[in-house]
Amino acid sequence: MVVSIFTVVLIAVVLASESGAAEKLDLKLRLKPGQKYSMRIDREDKISQTIMGQQQNITHTKTAEMAFEVKEVNANGIASIKATYQTLKEKSSSAGGQVLYDSTDASNPMAQTYTAIMGESFVVEVAPEGRILGLKGIDEMFSRMSEKIIQAEDESIKETIKKRIKEGAEERAKESIERTNKRYGSREKRIEAVKEMIRNNSLFAEAQIREMVANIVMPFPNQSVGMGDSWVHKEIMGVEPPVEIDKTYTLKERKEGVAIVDVNSKLDLGEEGASVGVGPAKKNIKMTCSFQGTSEIDEASGWMIRSKVKIQLSGEMEFTASEQKPEKMTVPMSIETIITVEPME
Repeated sequence: MVVSIFTVVLIAVVLASESGAAEKLDLKLRLKPGQKYSMRIDREDKISQTIMGQQQNITHTKTAEMAFEVKEVNANGIASIKATYQTLKEKSSSAGGQVLYDSTDASNPMAQTYTAIMGESFVVEVAPEGRILGLKGIDEMFSRMSEKIIQAEDESIKETIKKRIKEGAEERAKESIERTNKRYGSREKRIEAVKEMIRNNSLFAEAQIREMVANIVMPFPNQSVGMGDSWVHKEIMGVEPPVEIDKTYTLKERKEGVAIVDVNSKLDLGEEGASVGVGPAKKNIKMTCSFQGTSEIDEASGWMIRSKVKIQLSGEMEFTASEQKPEKMTVPMSIETIITVEPME
């Protein structure tokens, strides 16, 4: 009887141990070549600021619909993922009115860059632990976009001249296009000038593209985690001097092959604040920041199914009004940002 009881207890201990081990989850990016995902990334910024006693409220939204295809996974598990723009929209609303850019609306001459990016791609390299190693093909993408924009400009010149004259329109249009090219020195230099314009657009800066892609990649722990376990990932905030942010991720739930992870973070830039920008545009920000969100991760592949995060900042921004007016201006400000990632149906 004693031996029998001892045996039962021992088996129970072993089973409990095995059960506890089974509850641990090894979160990693385990993608396979040929896997495809279509994702929508929405960002909404609500900005409230007070300038010279006047409160200003601004709402800015940006939506990118992206197709992702895993092209290659090397022996170290590093995945090369082709990211293709399907649509890109941006809208700003304030007391002064509304500005809308939409890649699907070719009739808006102000949105040529947005239209040109449709169907364009670059490659993201991601390590198994969810670390973005680099972006490839950005410069080549800008070259293709600039050629599209110039082609659209040339077509617009042709159409305008055709409406004005009936005979010799084709030759007149050709001459007009040549004059336009000569203003830049050559057609190649014209393409390069447009390419530089795209590169300097804050929306298409490589840092912005990297930030957008980071919304669909989660940094994973370096060990298996169980329910309620947390891990910390350090990120660098793009200010000067660089500010390090600790984001705490916690495994909250597992449901039918899906891991639900919460993320939280707080940041206080302190009395000295941090600088952004250069030259006359340089600003000093003194703010507190909180970051809260939830993500759903496919346990088998490590791919993010969906997520929603809320970022809140409050404090003040100090900047020089202009080169002619070097005195400092302080602007109380609060910003609420919501970023949503969802699969496209």
